[in-house]
Amino acid sequence: MSDWRGNQSDEEDDEFEPFSGRSGIVLVIDCAGYMFQQVGESEPRFVEVLHIIEAMMRNKVIASEKELVGVVFYNTKNNPAPESEEELQPGLVAPRQCAIYLPLASISVEMIRKVRGMRESSDFHNFDDKYGHVQDTSLSNVMWLCSRMFSHCGYKLEQSTIVLFTSNDQPHDTSSNEYQQALVKARDLQQKEIYVELVPMDCSFDCNKFYKEFLCTVLEEDMNEYVAPVYEQSTQRLLHRLFIKSYKKRSLAHLKWHLSDGLALGVNIYSLARRPRLPKKVKLLRSTNEVIVSKRMHMASTFSEEREEEDTKALLPGEQMKSMTIGGEKVSFKPEEVAQMKQLLPPGIRLLGFKPASSVEITNHLRGSLFLYPNESHIKGSTTLFRALYEKCLEKKQVAFCSLTMRRKQSPRLVALVAQEESAPGSFAGQERFCGFRIEFIPFAGDIRKLPVLEEATPTDVTNEQVNFFKNVIKKVKFKFHPTNFENPTSQNLYINIESLLFDVEDAEFFDNTLPDYELIDSKLNGLIGDMQNLFGEDAEEAPKRRRNVEAEDGDEPQPKGARVEPASDEDLLQMVKQGKVAELTIPMLKEYLKRKGVSGLSKLTKANLVDKILETQAD
Repeated sequence: MSDWRGNQSDEEDDEFEPFSGRSGIVLVIDCAGYMFQQVGESEPRFVEVLHIIEAMMRNKVIASEKELVGVVFYNTKNNPAPESEEELQPGLVAPRQCAIYLPLASISVEMIRKVRGMRESSDFHNFDDKYGHVQDTSLSNVMWLCSRMFSHCGYKLEQSTIVLFTSNDQPHDTSSNEYQQALVKARDLQQKEIYVELVPMDCSFDCNKFYKEFLCTVLEEDMNEYVAPVYEQSTQRLLHRLFIKSYKKRSLAHLKWHLSDGLALGVNIYSLARRPRLPKKVKLLRSTNEVIVSKRMHMASTFSEEREEEDTKALLPGEQMKSMTIGGEKVSFKPEEVAQMKQLLPPGIRLLGFKPASSVEITNHLRGSLFLYPNESHIKGSTTLFRALYEKCLEKKQVAFCSLTMRRKQSPRLVALVAQEESAPGSFAGQERFCGFRIEFIPFAGDIRKLPVLEEATPTDVTNEQVNFFKNVIKKVKFKFHPTNFENPTSQNLYINIESLLFDVEDAEFFDNTLPDYELIDSKLNGLIGDMQNLFGEDAEEAPKRRRNVEAEDGDEPQPKGARVEPASDEDLLQMVKQGKVAELTIPMLKEYLKRKGVSGLSKLTKANLVDKILETQAD
């Protein structure tokens, strides 16, 4: 029987990632001669594009490892064959004046090194002879190649995107056949739900000459409302690299909100924030670097009266029991009984009543809030009923207290549904906040703690002058806070070190922007230090630290604190256990004693369990 604790938190069970499909992106680069020309003192446009692609790929490795990425050159004179058989895709042949540099596949370190190697090469790996430069390549052929790459990738893609890098704002004249063919291909891309994103590589790029009509046809947008991309903004957005795991915007659960016995509406629950999950560590065999696959098997053994093992067999899940110790007695449960105890209510939300919005205090905040929105496809009319209830809660400033059971075999949670108003972009969260109910988790009676140290504490008397002094301190140290300005230093440090090992980068830069700027704070408060000393006095001296070792009176060597006493025999160890001198014994001592007595299965027992085993053995 395995030990079981029924009071474990199920917060992590709420944070599950729903199924999400793969997405593909093809990066298309214009390789005409004007992309390789030096622009003043800056690098050629082709080098800048390779910088952007490398940054994107390094970001995708962490942010969305399932995404497929490919690189295509156009306006090339030659179409060389793939360098390896792995890059060869059957049934996919590039048209004239086009070349596949990287096939559509999951991002690997070799792909990033290949892009970096071309960028750092003086002649771009002999680009002139291998690929060459031409102009006036048919854009419809380029889009056709990208569409074929999506259909031959071997996956059913959830989203397909083409990113086009060029500095030529008019690849075809409006009166040419290539122009009409490009518009026809744009309608095909729109029907296949393939998006096209333009990255202009020139400050004077004019989308009105060609790309405005082409992109509006692909995206099915009104030409009068279309906002043309800008060189600086497009490149800055693509170069913005943050090690943030991207999660699909999918609902966590589809539930019914029961307002009464015969009235319910369909709702979806969404997560507003979640902790990032770092990559999992895998155990490897040191000699061969093979992945170690571990399997857990429960075994049952029987012993004779002489404590000799007689029979051992593997236990199936139906033969296992779970137990917990209460008052020195073990209470055992079957797995189905444990499931029944957890399943108090079926999944859903049940209305308990309404209270004023002031009843939801910040001290009741147990975990991150969720978001509730109607699901019309689940129950017809849910949106109308949800909207009416939402507007009335805003008007009356009321919150709905409910019982929430997210999934099967999960204990119910007490929640408060707080109606939140819609806010425009640029608010505290940095994005548009939609109207709906925010799910705030409320503690039960047993979750609330009363601390005697706070109840018995007496407030210190302060003068108005001291209070006004710190008002000035607060005004001087104020700053504009925005959550997007603070990156997780743990994940940042981890991924930067991983990149350094993968790409042999020395002295990788890591900046922790959660650390305070002490120099700036000191400069603002420099003139108030004297007033602080006059009002509050000098800082109290720190108490001397206690020494860990206590010297013996007779001049012997100091003994370490809490030194362990090695029992001379098994009888001495048993006597120390009976006398309650367990603190002087170590876990290995107790395990060795039990092994000598023929007791097995001691690997996961705590010190208290080992002591209980010794007392049981002695009683037998």
